[in-house]
Amino acid sequence: MTQPSLPADRLPDVDEESTPATSGTERAHRLLRSHDAPDLLYGAVVAGSVLAVSSAHAPSSTPVALATIGVTLIYWLAHVYVDAVGNRYRDQGRSMVSRVAESMRDSREVLVGCIPPIAIFLIAKLFGADTSTAALVALWFTAILLVAAGAGAAYLAGVRGLPLVIESAISGMFGLLVVGLKFLLH
Repeated sequence: MTQPSLPADRLPDVDEESTPATSGTERAHRLLRSHDAPDLLYGAVVAGSVLAVSSAHAPSSTPVALATIGVTLIYWLAHVYVDAVGNRYRDQGRSMVSRVAESMRDSREVLVGCIPPIAIFLIAKLFGADTSTAALVALWFTAILLVAAGAGAAYLAGVRGLPLVIESAISGMFGLLVVGLKFLLH
C-alpha cells in the first residue's frame, strides 16, 4: 500500500538522508520552503531594473555593477527597515535592534537574488560584450529566470496545462518589462 502525497505545505520536515525513497518533487518542495523564493525574485527584479537603467549611457561596466549592487543594498535596507517597523505593531515587547536583526536574517535572500543578474552581466563583459549588450544578456537571463521560477512554483503546486503556461507567462512579464525598459532608454 502506498502513502498518499502530501501538499507542499504539509510535507514533514525530515532529513533527506533519513528517507531513501524521497521523491524529486518532495525534495524540490523542501528546497523551496527552506529559502525565501519571493525575496530571491525581488532581488533579481531589482538588480535587473537597475542594470537596465544604469547601462543606458554608462561609459563602462564598473559604474553599472556598482550601481546595481548599491541600489539592491539600499532596497534591502529599506525592506529590512519597513519590516522591522511594521512588526512593531505585532510585537511591541521586542526592541528595534532585535527586530532589525531578525528582519536582516529573514530577508537576506533579496541580496542573494541580485547575484545572478550581476554575475551574468560580468561574465558577458569578460567574453567581450560591450556594457549595453552585457546588460541586455543579463536582462534576458533574468526574464528566463523569472519564467522558470514561476513555472517551477506552479508546477510544484500541481498546476498543469494552459494554467501553467499562463502562470509562467505572467512571471516572465516582469522580466520583459525590464527588457522593455532597457530598449525604451536607448
